[in-house]
Formats: sequence, C-alpha cells, structure tokens
Amino acid sequence: MKKITFPLFAVILLAVFTTEAFSGTSGAKFRKNTIVLNEVNFSVDPRIELFHTMEVLAGVPVTNFIDLDYKQKIAAAFTLYKDHQLFAYLSKNPLYGKLFTTIDGPIWFMLHMTQELDWRKDIEVSEKKNPALDSLRILMKDFCRKSNYAAFFNSNSDLYQISLATLAYNLPDFDEKNRLMDYCGAKDKKQVQFNVILNFLGWGNFGPRIFKRDGAELYAVISPEKTAIRVPTFDVRGLYKLLWHEFAHSFANPAVEKIQDQFEPMGHLLEPIRESMKAQAYHSWPVVFKEHLTEAIACRMAALKFGEEAADLNYFRFQKGMRWIYLNPLIAALKHYESNRSKYPTLDNFMPEIVKAMKFIQQSDIDRWMAETEQIRKPDLAAIPQIGDIYDKKNILFIYSTAETDQVADRKLKDFMNGFKNRIGSLKEAKMVADTAALKMDLTGYNLSVWGSVKGNKFLEKYMPQIPLHVGDEKVIAENIYAGKGYGILIGWVNPVNPQNMMAVYTGQSPADVVDFNQIINGSGNYHIFQNFTTLRQGNFSRQAQVWVAK
Repeated sequence: MKKITFPLFAVILLAVFTTEAFSGTSGAKFRKNTIVLNEVNFSVDPRIELFHTMEVLAGVPVTNFIDLDYKQKIAAAFTLYKDHQLFAYLSKNPLYGKLFTTIDGPIWFMLHMTQELDWRKDIEVSEKKNPALDSLRILMKDFCRKSNYAAFFNSNSDLYQISLATLAYNLPDFDEKNRLMDYCGAKDKKQVQFNVILNFLGWGNFGPRIFKRDGAELYAVISPEKTAIRVPTFDVRGLYKLLWHEFAHSFANPAVEKIQDQFEPMGHLLEPIRESMKAQAYHSWPVVFKEHLTEAIACRMAALKFGEEAADLNYFRFQKGMRWIYLNPLIAALKHYESNRSKYPTLDNFMPEIVKAMKFIQQSDIDRWMAETEQIRKPDLAAIPQIGDIYDKKNILFIYSTAETDQVADRKLKDFMNGFKNRIGSLKEAKMVADTAALKMDLTGYNLSVWGSVKGNKFLEKYMPQIPLHVGDEKVIAENIYAGKGYGILIGWVNPVNPQNMMAVYTGQSPADVVDFNQIINGSGNYHIFQNFTTLRQGNFSRQAQVWVAK
C-alpha cells in the first residue's frame, strides 16, 4: 500500500473541524437563483460567490473593477470574521502562484464540490488528493458555517434575480444548446447539461467542462462588463461568443483527437502566429488548432443566427485581427459542411475534409492573411475622432458622390450639403471635389468630410471596410443589428491615408436619409445611427486586443 503523508496543518484541521465542518452548514440553506432558457441553466452559484467573498475579505487584488456596492456589503457583513483561521491560512498560502497555478483553477476547485463544500462523489476530483487544497476547502466550509454565509447570499437574491432577468431579456430566441448540438451532429441531448454562471466579482470568463459516466456538464462562467443603475450588465455579443466557443470545445476537441496524428505534421503552421497565440495563452500546435476549429464553429453559429454580414463584422473580423488566420480555410470548409449535411451528418464525419483544407494552405495564403490582420488593426491610435471634431479642423475637403442611383435623393443631399457648408463658419472655406477626383489626389494634408451612400460615393465605398460598421440595403450593423430601411449614419473616423487627420462621414442607406440630420442633437461619439430624426444609437469605437469594434 502506498503511504500518504499529510502536512501537520492539514491533520490539525481534520481534527479540529471534522465534527462540525462535515455535518453541513448551519443556519439558512442556499436559496436557488436560476432561470432556464431552452435547457440552458443560468444561475448565480453560491460556491463561486463564496470564493470571491473570501478574496475580497483577504484583500486578494483579482476582483473586477466594476462599480458594484455588493463589494461593500461583503466587507461590512463579514468584518467580525476576518480573524477566522481561513485568512491566516491564506496569508501563508497565496491563492495564486501557490494554491492555484492557473487563473481558472479556483473555478474548477469550486465546481468539484457540492454546495455543502464536500468533494463531489460523482466525478473524479484531483484536488482532494492535494492536502493544501483540501485544507482550504475545510476552512472555507467552517467559515461558511460560522459566518452564516448562506444568510448573506440569500439576502442578495434581489440582485441575483434582477441580473438574471435582465440577461434573459437580452437573449431573445435563445436556443443555443439545441443549435450547437444539431450543428455538430451530437446526440443524447439530455445527457449534456449546459450551465451559465454569473460571476459578479470575477475577472475574465471561463469554460470548465466536467465529464461523467452518464453525461457531461458544460459551463460558461461569465463576469459582468459594467453596471447600470447598480445592476451588473453583461456583453451580450461577447456572451454568445463565449457560449459557442466554450461549449463547442466539447465537440471539436474529441473530433480532432480522434485523428490527431493527421494534424501533427502541420505543426509548421504555428510559426507565423506563434507569438500572437502565445500572448493568448495558447502555446502548442494541438491546442492552437483545437482553438481555431472551435472558434470557426462559433463564427458559423453567429452567421446562422445573426446573418453573414454581422458575423463577418463582429466575430470573424475580430478574430482575424487577433491573428487567428486559419479561420479562413476552416470557415470556408464549414460552409461546405453546412451545405452537405446528408453526406456529413456529424462533425466527426467531416473531419477528413478539415484535414484537406489545412493541407492545401500555401505560403501565399499565409502572407495574404497576415497582411489582412495588419490592415484590420489600423489605425494604431489611442482614440478615434468624434463626429463633431470636424468643425474645429482646418484644411477641410468635402468629397461628394457621383454614382448615386437615386438622382432625386442625390440632389436633395447635395442641396442640403451646400447649404449646411455655407452656414457653418469653419466649413465655408472648405474645398469640394467629386469622389472620383479624390481617389486620384494626395489627401494626406486634408481633414475629410465625405457625403453620400456607401455605394454612391466611390471614395467611401473604397474605405468603408476599414470602419467597424456595415451599411446594407436592408440593415445597418454596428454593436447591434438595425433591420429595415431609412437609416442615416454619421461617423467620425481617421483620414484613411493619414490617420493624424480625421474623416467625418455623412451617409445612409439612401442619400435622402442624411438630409436635415442637424435637426437632431449630434456631434458626440464616433458613430450616430438615426431614423426619421430619432436617434437609435450614439456609440463609440473601442480598441480591443488591437482591433477596433463598435460599442
């Protein structure tokens, strides 16, 4: 028999806390805070909240930065328990770097316990073999009992419930478990549990997956982006991306692993993106490829839910800007998969075609994709000019359209443009040129004022792809999708040939949609979407991971 030696402190803990700690928490029982949307469980989990409560009280600087008085409530509620042995233990055994060596380690640790803070018996739990982590569990259990943490947790049910309800309100037609499992051809839906946990104090998002004999538990543990009237809010676009990505791992990873030997000879493909992937914590080719395939599935889920244009702008484009260049062949392959499901009923069936797509990659493809990444990352600035900044500029050049198909609307806009220019003192001396002439000019010294529809103004048509906003015939896409017609859009951006100067864009689905825009309050923000003189969105462009996105 193998002899197991426990540190003296762990032995003392077992002796001191065995009677009380293992008898369950005393006082109130944890109130359930859960909503279910088409078989996906959204919840606030007392285990996760307890862990971050411990961090707040211990002064561990990894809680998020959002303005939430929940943090002050924690500090006030547990002042009398700061002398608990749990915190002396943490002072000698730092959570990060000693007890846990990865940022997601604590999440796994807590999910491997029951709500009574006993190790789960239905799964293999590696942490229970670690005396230091078992000691932490025992101390947390004792703190929970003595402080009656359950009563504190229950007293915040209003916060938890309104946060869950707000999130659910922003997820109309949510059916992502069925959509994703159908996409991958997965069966036995009832045996796979999808769980989303709101992590109020956490930093970052995590996707643990726990596999059991009779099924699997898939998790997306998500942190809030900000607060609104004291309620945490979550980035819905980011939430969908996270859910699709993290949950898709459970199908993509096994599919890759079944034919791993066919992907290993492609290891040279890592070299062009090695540093970018390393910066995102992906260090080896097997890991990088699995992440690429998973993200390709997420991008296709976005396209099938929101449309190709929205997926390209807000999902595919963003990942390409982070140098996920092999999404290009993978997404093209998955489109073929979608069109031939009778031949390829499951992702596993299609994997030989994925192998072929990767084998066909040439150096010229890599060079083209790498250049596209650099283009997406432009401009390399800290901030984008606001729309109204143009009125404080000098050397302004107006660029008008010459290819509008609606001549009546074109005439209306040009008449309005001339009148507007003559009414604004800083614009009166501005020069005016046609779009076709502007394309032939050296524009580096100008601040630009560009007028007309995207298709009608050839200058705008050329440079609009640089801007993270899409103007289509039937919709406008920014941070959200604005379906229909009649939208006018004002944009503040940089001069595309000299980012030290700016470009103001006055566009719409039709030239007439921009006429008389000055009747509404405007000028702030980087983009302004309106319809029938009603502002629908005034937002900004934010640079995330070197990629500009509409927020």
